[in-house]
Amino acid sequence: MQLTQICLAAAKGLALTTVLTLVACIDLKQSIEISDGFASYQMEMRMNAALAQLDAENLGKFCESNDDLRLEVSGRLKRTIKQSYEGEDIVCRMRIVGPIQEFGEQMTEMPKGDLTRMLNFQMVDETTLRIESTFEPSDDMTTSSAEEKAMISAMMQGRVLTWSVKAPRIIESSGEISADSTQVDWSVPMAMAMQWPHTFTATVKVALPWYQPVLDLFS
Repeated sequence: MQLTQICLAAAKGLALTTVLTLVACIDLKQSIEISDGFASYQMEMRMNAALAQLDAENLGKFCESNDDLRLEVSGRLKRTIKQSYEGEDIVCRMRIVGPIQEFGEQMTEMPKGDLTRMLNFQMVDETTLRIESTFEPSDDMTTSSAEEKAMISAMMQGRVLTWSVKAPRIIESSGEISADSTQVDWSVPMAMAMQWPHTFTATVKVALPWYQPVLDLFS
């Protein structure tokens, strides 16, 4: 991802004292809510604005021009990107909204790149959606020196990689499923995520039959 590359470049190119003043490099939060046949997906990326300034020619268009958010959709799917500032962070929020069937089809057919590996949605059947989202550190990160990795870890302290899913029914997941099986949450410290690949998985029902409450009484 472009944002993790920025963090790595900073660790390689800046003096230690400078890097330590730019702590809290990046948060990455993904969520999807499925209801009444529609999906609302959001990816939120937070990055230290001072660090982002090192890579951006125009900070005002940082989110709009970021490679990690360049995802084309068509038909009834709509994508929006918003940029804001919260404390010392620049915040990018990308939202994709549309019918769940069309959402699943377009995401399944997209070429797999850095971003779409984190957006792997597949319709198993008409009512079942499979989500598999893998975050992988860059090749440069895996070949970095021990000192550079330690600096990256220090920059990532307090940052997290998270997923949240709300759906009519969560069938199974690598995250923590709520008592009523309608929500799952998963998180990994970003310092760990930058060391080796981490994958979030969930299989959900996008719709339930009208008689499901009766079945639930006997389950």
